[in-house]
Amino acid sequence: MAEDLAETERLKNEFISSVSHELRTPLTSIKGWVETIGNIDDPTDKNYQRGLSVIGTETDRLYTMVEELLDFSRLQNGIKLNCQVLDLVAEATDAALFVEARIRQEGLHFVYEEPPDPYPVWADPARLHQVFINILDNAIKYSAPGGRITVKIWQGEYKAFIEIIDQGRGIPPEDLENVKTKFYKGSNSVRGSGIGLALVDSIMTALDGTLDLKSTLGRGTVVTLGLPLYKR
Repeated sequence: MAEDLAETERLKNEFISSVSHELRTPLTSIKGWVETIGNIDDPTDKNYQRGLSVIGTETDRLYTMVEELLDFSRLQNGIKLNCQVLDLVAEATDAALFVEARIRQEGLHFVYEEPPDPYPVWADPARLHQVFINILDNAIKYSAPGGRITVKIWQGEYKAFIEIIDQGRGIPPEDLENVKTKFYKGSNSVRGSGIGLALVDSIMTALDGTLDLKSTLGRGTVVTLGLPLYKR
């Protein structure tokens, strides 16, 4: 028991240090560009325009990280859900449309074919959207230009499933069993707070769903989400 507490404390301290570093990076960039813009009198100057663009991007990045941290803190008190009957296909399509432009912008190929029939599930639309965006964001972050991100949806007898497949760097075997653990950040991780999968796992558990991960280092990752089909 004492060893478990010590390990949790160690992971928490590493997590705080990592998040502090992640927050400092965009803040440093914003501060630098604000000083640069302050010395430019001409708003049409290319560096003026570039500075505004960088500040906007980094501000969005900070906002996302702070929202993740707030959500993560709420997990300690349990996730509060506002569930209703949803069409899982429609929710997945909305998420796909939300990230499609960014996927193309990163030089990646996106494959998604919307099933013709609805798959009714009982879920919280805001939390479900959060799950999809988080998983797709990971797929984008860990993929190199030219790679492919594929989203598949199918229905079993009792559950509906969504599979997000990328051709990215993959997760090392020693990290795979821990990536859903609170405060854990893998050795192969890139920018971000490192709390995304812990948050997704908690949401899926609260929705009586499942989150399964399969990954091959250097070849990519497959994330499979499962939710019970709604029966009247």
